Order: sequence, then C-alpha cells, then structure tokens
Amino acid sequence: MKTKALLFVIVLAAAGAGGYWYYSPHLAMQSMQKAAKANDAETFNEHVDYPKLRESFKGQMSALLAEQLGQSTGASGAESLGAMLGLAMVNQFVDAFVRPEVVMRAMQNGEFSPEASEGGAEGGGKTKEPEWTVERQGANKVIAYGRDPDEGPDAKAVGIVFERYGFTEWKLTEVRLPDMK
Repeated sequence: MKTKALLFVIVLAAAGAGGYWYYSPHLAMQSMQKAAKANDAETFNEHVDYPKLRESFKGQMSALLAEQLGQSTGASGAESLGAMLGLAMVNQFVDAFVRPEVVMRAMQNGEFSPEASEGGAEGGGKTKEPEWTVERQGANKVIAYGRDPDEGPDAKAVGIVFERYGFTEWKLTEVRLPDMK
C-alpha cells in the first residue's frame, strides 16, 4: 500500500515538474509583459540576454544594408558611399538602439521602435495590446510573434525569440524584425 502511494506521489511530482518545464516560457513572457507594463526595468532585464540581442540586430541590420547596397549598383557614387557608411555604423547604431526601454516597448506594443507611440485613443496611438502567437522550435527555443489585432492576420509581425537557460529559465535573445519588403 505504501509503495503505491509513494509511486503515485512520484508520478504526480514528475507530471507537475514536466508541466512547469513545458509552460515555463509562457510564464517568462508573462513576467516580462507585467514588468514592461509596470516599467520595472530590473525584473524585465533579468529575462534579457543583451549581448546576444545586440548581435542578432547587428546581423539583421548588416544584411539589410548589404542587400540595399547590392541593389544600388546603378546608383550614384553618393548613394553607394552613404550605404557603405551606414554599413560601417551598424555596430554603433545597434548599441545605442538596443536599450531596456526600447526592448520593453517592443514587449508592450509589439513594435520595435526607438520612440513611444504618441497619444491614446484620441491621439491616434495604439490602444490595443498586440496579439501574441507562440511557436516552439525544439526544447530550447520559443518564438512569440506580436501583431496588431486591427491589421488582420496577414499583418507583419515582430518575432521575439526566447532561449532556455537552465531547467526553466528563459531569456530573450533575439528580436526578428518583420520583412520590410
């Protein structure tokens, strides 16, 4: 009788630990959203790996500028020089752009922009929270896509990538900008 009770407790504990492990990225996202709404940078920053996030942006920005530089082969010398200077300044731009308040704003409204949207309902700013869809990519990576609910299902969405650090700790490591084409 005691063996069955012990086995039941072990199975129940394993199921609870497995459930917590599976839903831990959702709990991390909720914690980040609450911290962003409360402007609690300390709690928010516990869930962000800023060095990885900056490297992700540097790669995306470099690729975007290189693509534009490749498209401007018939452009004037001034345009080509401007694109090459932009490519050289990506690191400084990303370091200045990827700050806690900007990343928190992306979590609040699903947009990654350096400035807060102006106004409320009267000012034409965003009034609704983004709709988030979550996609699991293996056991150690989760991507949450945020899009404006008013823009429809085909709207461009920002992808926020979380990676597992330990058993149930998740950190934001990448923000995937929507396709700008």
